[in-house]
Amino acid sequence: MPHHYRALGTLLTGLALLSAPAASAQKAPKATKATVATTTAPDYFPAADMMTIGVYYYPEAWPESQWARDFANMRKLGLEFVHMGEFAWGLYEPAEGKYTLDWLERAVSLASKAGLKVVLCTPSATPPVWLAENHPEILMVDAQGRRQQHGARQQGNWSSPVFRQYVAKINAQLAQRFGQNPAVVGWQIDNELSHYGRQFSYDDFSKAKFQAWLKQKYGTISNLNRDWGNTFWSQLYQNFEQVRIPNQAELVADPNPHALLDFERFFADEAADYIRDQATTLRQYAKNQWVTTNHMATHRDINPALSRQDMDLVTWTVYPVHGEIFPQNGPLAYRLGNGSMLGFMHDFMRPLNGNEGIMELQPGQVNWGDINPQPLPGAVHMWLMHSFGSGAKLICSYRYRQPRAGSELYHYGFVGPDGVTPLPGGLEYAQAMQEINQLRKLRKPNAAMPARYAARRTAVLYNYDNRYDLDNHPSTTRWNTMGHLFRYYGALKTMGCPVDVITEDQDFSKYPFLVAPAYQLLDKALVDRWTSYVQNGGHLILTARTGQKDRRGMLWEGPWAAPILDLIGAKFNDRPFDMLPGQLTGQVNFSGKNYGWGSWGELLTPSASTTALANYADQFYTGTPAATTRKLGKGTVTYVGVESLAGDLERDVLRSVYAAANVPVENLADQFVVNWRDGFWVATNFSSEKQTVPAPAGAKLLVGTREVAPGGVAVWQE
Repeated sequence: MPHHYRALGTLLTGLALLSAPAASAQKAPKATKATVATTTAPDYFPAADMMTIGVYYYPEAWPESQWARDFANMRKLGLEFVHMGEFAWGLYEPAEGKYTLDWLERAVSLASKAGLKVVLCTPSATPPVWLAENHPEILMVDAQGRRQQHGARQQGNWSSPVFRQYVAKINAQLAQRFGQNPAVVGWQIDNELSHYGRQFSYDDFSKAKFQAWLKQKYGTISNLNRDWGNTFWSQLYQNFEQVRIPNQAELVADPNPHALLDFERFFADEAADYIRDQATTLRQYAKNQWVTTNHMATHRDINPALSRQDMDLVTWTVYPVHGEIFPQNGPLAYRLGNGSMLGFMHDFMRPLNGNEGIMELQPGQVNWGDINPQPLPGAVHMWLMHSFGSGAKLICSYRYRQPRAGSELYHYGFVGPDGVTPLPGGLEYAQAMQEINQLRKLRKPNAAMPARYAARRTAVLYNYDNRYDLDNHPSTTRWNTMGHLFRYYGALKTMGCPVDVITEDQDFSKYPFLVAPAYQLLDKALVDRWTSYVQNGGHLILTARTGQKDRRGMLWEGPWAAPILDLIGAKFNDRPFDMLPGQLTGQVNFSGKNYGWGSWGELLTPSASTTALANYADQFYTGTPAATTRKLGKGTVTYVGVESLAGDLERDVLRSVYAAANVPVENLADQFVVNWRDGFWVATNFSSEKQTVPAPAGAKLLVGTREVAPGGVAVWQE
């Protein structure tokens, strides 16, 4: 038995009953009317529970005689809730206006009887065939002008008023029926809201709503022409009705980048409005039940920050192992996933409204990647405990039973296609739930973050407009916006920093350190906030491409990156940046060590009060500064104008900033993550080498050992 499963020995005995023959079919109890909920909203996520774990289940896919057995076996695994119904619109409403919800009420009742809480979903991701046939205008249109058809999912167009009307009707039926059912604790809106690889809808409804959005933003067409630079290529419009959705498939050359930026802003706003519409319907009838929607990890088209006020819980979907290589993690990375990506998402979602979790976390091998390897034994357990250490309130897995039909036949579940044989990932979920139950007993209420840890608390500033603009106009195929952010995020985690990934509307002042990677679009108000933050004692780190454009995506009519020059105490040379072709590598020197670079390098001239940190070691600009730092008021500003190939320069420059501020940091291996939560230290090893936990000699190890194997976990208290 692999070492990761030694802790499962007792579970294997206790869970052997899952594979036993089912008892005689239990007759489903008669549906009853829900009781009226109290007027005082409950504490949806009690601090003492820390994190709860559940799983997706599809009662509609299995014989009703097996439901009670399946729910009972979920409880044997230690699960605390079950998630149902996000793809069931065709069963809820088999014909227009004919609602059949009794089967769902029977399933909810059986789940509750087994001791499970229930999360229900709005089914808007999968509109029924009759709706598509009777109202084809509810279907999205792809970039080639093809109207998508029934037969998959997310083909509905949320800019269609007809589609929204039908979504509201089915949601009202569900919320009226289950909105005060004490077994139902929460609702998920839609599922991974997107159009997947089709990305945007280019239909007439979307075009008209985009035009209305532009009219509201710009007021007059002359303002739009000015801000889009439409004199270029004679792109001038005479009225808003002439504006089309920018679509590369119908244009000879690239679309106007300002038009594309505005359309992506509109699309994110429209998606948030659609989520808000559904939340409003649910809350009209549902009482004392939380509301969420599950976003996809690092997905760029839908902005979770726009929905923070509409959600009680911010959730997301992640499948860490589906064939990606992650070379920075070492040879086992394709079986372990990327700790920087997982951590970044937790640390972005958590500050949005304080309640964060994963609504889909894979339980094992998946089916939809280009290549679908098995996760390393123990990796699933590691992902769960990494989520625990990151402060997640809820984790749900997709799915309980491996399907016997459909497009996901080879997607693992907690149990196999027979419905009773436990699969390895399901046992790892059971292990995590067992450990969390033990940790709940040891939790110290109101545990304070250790002072040495709090001293290096860091915010990373993240903005979707910047991401859109950088992705749309990268200037080099070697640029990767999220890869750039992960360089800094990953470096911070090697230093043992607690990180929040925040948006501009959040408070900077509570963070001793603030990193704003590649913050390309900005205005004077943001620069003034940064300046005030530094003058009051904050340590600001800005990186390549920051401040090049205004919020419209226009270059400044003045010196390169004009608004930040006084702040960083430097100016850019007359050749402000360079990039190298293919796989060519340049060298930049920092503290006597050379680092490779290739994608982006800026050429700086520091003022007398500013210190050059790093200099180029080759090319025609040998000796020119690539990074600078200066004191300003009580704080410091550091500018890193070059992106290294391996992220090692970013790590070492960050370490120098914290050292200059007299803040000690850890020296952890890349992808060996140590977080603190509720008085517990949690170490998770995404690297391909054994690691040693940085626990003091007297620390009590509660989970794992001091030597943590790849895919392993350790939890301790001090």
